[in-house]
Amino acid sequence: MAPEVGKVREVTRHRHFWPAALAVVLAFCGAVVAVRAGAVRVHDASRAIDLALQDQGEALLRGDAPGWLRPVDQSQQTEMRRLYDNLRGLEVSAWLPRATSLAGDDSLWRAAVQVRVCFTGTRCVRAHNTYVPLGDVITAATVWRVSDDHAVLESFLVSAPMPAAAVPWKTKTLNFATGSRVIVAASSGSMQPAQWVAVADRAAQIADKYAFVRPGKYVIYLAAADEWQTVIGEDGEALGFVDRTSEQTAFTVVDAAEQPSERLLRHELGHVATLLGTLGGQPDWAIEGMAEYVAWEQTPMSSYRLTQAARDHIARTQWQGRLDLPWSSQRTERVGFYAMAYLAIRCLASTYGEASLLSFFDRVARQNRSPAEAALPAFGTPWPAVEEACHAKIEGWLS
Repeated sequence: MAPEVGKVREVTRHRHFWPAALAVVLAFCGAVVAVRAGAVRVHDASRAIDLALQDQGEALLRGDAPGWLRPVDQSQQTEMRRLYDNLRGLEVSAWLPRATSLAGDDSLWRAAVQVRVCFTGTRCVRAHNTYVPLGDVITAATVWRVSDDHAVLESFLVSAPMPAAAVPWKTKTLNFATGSRVIVAASSGSMQPAQWVAVADRAAQIADKYAFVRPGKYVIYLAAADEWQTVIGEDGEALGFVDRTSEQTAFTVVDAAEQPSERLLRHELGHVATLLGTLGGQPDWAIEGMAEYVAWEQTPMSSYRLTQAARDHIARTQWQGRLDLPWSSQRTERVGFYAMAYLAIRCLASTYGEASLLSFFDRVARQNRSPAEAALPAFGTPWPAVEEACHAKIEGWLS
């Protein structure tokens, strides 16, 4: 009898096991269904947000302000209209958005949004490095309300760039004035951009002669006193500089306290004209010398503002004819180096012609080759012979 009793008990244990196993299976299936349902909600929300961003971009590029604001909650309309006006003022030519890190529930969703933009007719496309140049990318923490495949933007918090951007088009209200070859901008309430347009257009026409990649328009920003101090720091002697935020974008930034100066703008726009399309540019003597040449070209030496600085540099350093002088970080030395760099480039242009000069500059400044490597293909003359010829010519100019 004992074996039979044992068998009955064993069967009973199996009968108790099946309801528990079934419960586990049902729970697992329920979890799978819930996960799949959650994934579907994320997918639907992501699609709705992507569509809203795409529709905004299309409206932006065609100049449709109501269309740009259509997916924007009333609470965000002022800020988003400010961004729209700035982008249109800079003649935005590309809007490449992406939304990542999506999280939320059935209706309210948070997403990290990045938008790559390009300006003044420049064409930029999606690539592996589309979002690398942060200066050309709008980065924002966003909140969207999604319902029936329709997304409404309820919050758009732009990340403040660190350090502060030289041209604050993402965060401030800007005013614009446009010429045939330039866009001049300034923060609202500061310098009136229209006062600089005529001078800037004349400077741009000269810079165009030396452009390797001709910009749709040159963008010039007039920095107010507080903005200038923030971006220039202790370099109180500077009057302007170029902020190359990507291979496609370069802003010329000048101190708004200065009077409109064609020479200053020719120098700074010369940087844009000769360096746009690359983020290279290590040889300061060639880069600054070329910008000075764009500003002054073959003006009589008696009219060049830094002729005496060149004489002083030669006397102080016992200059032996080297053209590619190593740049000095000392402000007291800087003027002399600017002068010598200009004379070097001027000599190359006057001796071998501007076409050969640009060929040489392309190799040295844009392709990062040494003067010795660049001289023979550009000038048909070895670099030591080039320096020897210019040594005599420069000393003659300064005598």
